[in-house]
Amino acid sequence: MPRVLRLLLRLPRRAWVIARARPLLTLLTVVVLAAGTAVGLWRYAVHQWHTAQADLEGGRPHDARERLTLCLSVWPRSTEVHLLAARAARLSGDLDDAEYHLGQCLKLNDGATNAVQIEYLLLRVQTGEVDDVAQALISAVESGHPESPLILETLARSYIIRLRYKSAYACLTRWIEQQPSVATAYQWRGYTLERLNNHKMAVVDYHKALELDPDLIPVRLRIAEMLLEDKQAPEALPHLERLYRQAPTDPLVQGRLGMCRFLQGDIAEARRLMEAAVVHLPKDPELHVYLARIDLMEGRGVEAERRLRMVLESDPSDTETLYNLASALQLQGRTAEAAAVRAEYDQKRIVVDRINELLKDVADSPTATANDHAEIGRLLLEIGRDKLGMYWVNRALERDPTNQQAHLALAAHYDRKGDAVKAAGHRRQLRTAPAANAVTSPPNPERQPNP
Repeated sequence: MPRVLRLLLRLPRRAWVIARARPLLTLLTVVVLAAGTAVGLWRYAVHQWHTAQADLEGGRPHDARERLTLCLSVWPRSTEVHLLAARAARLSGDLDDAEYHLGQCLKLNDGATNAVQIEYLLLRVQTGEVDDVAQALISAVESGHPESPLILETLARSYIIRLRYKSAYACLTRWIEQQPSVATAYQWRGYTLERLNNHKMAVVDYHKALELDPDLIPVRLRIAEMLLEDKQAPEALPHLERLYRQAPTDPLVQGRLGMCRFLQGDIAEARRLMEAAVVHLPKDPELHVYLARIDLMEGRGVEAERRLRMVLESDPSDTETLYNLASALQLQGRTAEAAAVRAEYDQKRIVVDRINELLKDVADSPTATANDHAEIGRLLLEIGRDKLGMYWVNRALERDPTNQQAHLALAAHYDRKGDAVKAAGHRRQLRTAPAANAVTSPPNPERQPNP
């Protein structure tokens, strides 16, 4: 047996002999070691606590949650730690865990502090109750609440999800006024300005975000995408080449550089880059549309059709895809089908334009009516944007439970889905609603002016 191994085997026995011979020294040693371990653990937990706070400020809630797990094992009765854990869980999308930690705060504090109340309101915003709690949160901001930036960020995020861009813009502008050096605020406001059709000011905000954080990949990528949308490949190329050096394996960067090469006429390199990217981004509509355009150029109508129909399965309202699908069908000699798709394209283009007009000028206007919200919902449902369509129709019904446009829209929607029971339920609302609010049919989108 090796000498070192023999020595290791004797250690427990030697330790026992020493402990029996000098019990006080042994006890003191154990106490010192235990105290040193406890102090080390406490200092490590403090470090994890501060790092978790930085993670949340930097938009890394998942990392914060991992660190806060250790903090909770050291300070299980700290309302401050539970409150931060609730916030990290909420921002990670784990709303059940967020509610659990807020419940712990209530138990430990025998009631809700102002900070806990605010976090509960933010949780309600994230669960979809933004209209019920927005006024209370805005009042807190106006009163100078220390969490005002977080409140404004959460409200803006909720408004963006619900396509309420004017309200989102207002929150983001106030956030920027309070924290003018936060790149994310400019990034989100740029996104919102795009949806309000103010592309010029969106670019200004995106460039400000890059000024604050030059390595912000999503923002630089979006600037490049906007340039590609305007067919300005030479202007997009420097951004994409920098991104490619910064993140050469990022599929989005590969794909957008491929799109740029396509616009520059380098078809072989464009296909190589986009084919490499689409493996990792199988549902990216832009990649499939560009690859379909290459297929059309090469006479591969069947392959182009396959790609385009895949895009339409996830977004039936994509008018550019419909336009290219008509070309793919025409290339295969399917003239009648191509004509039908072109007609669908013409109709949906009018509807999409009308939706954009309503979202920009009407949706969050103080004079908006239940009928306005019902029209937005109806049009979204007609083009297959069911989740958002239901949101706006339900907003109309919250304001006016007998609203005829809303019930007509839902009846037509459930007819399309084959749910005769629900469709009939909404038609019964039409028969029993007051005659003054009745309409015979929803407005025809083809009669709407094309802005």
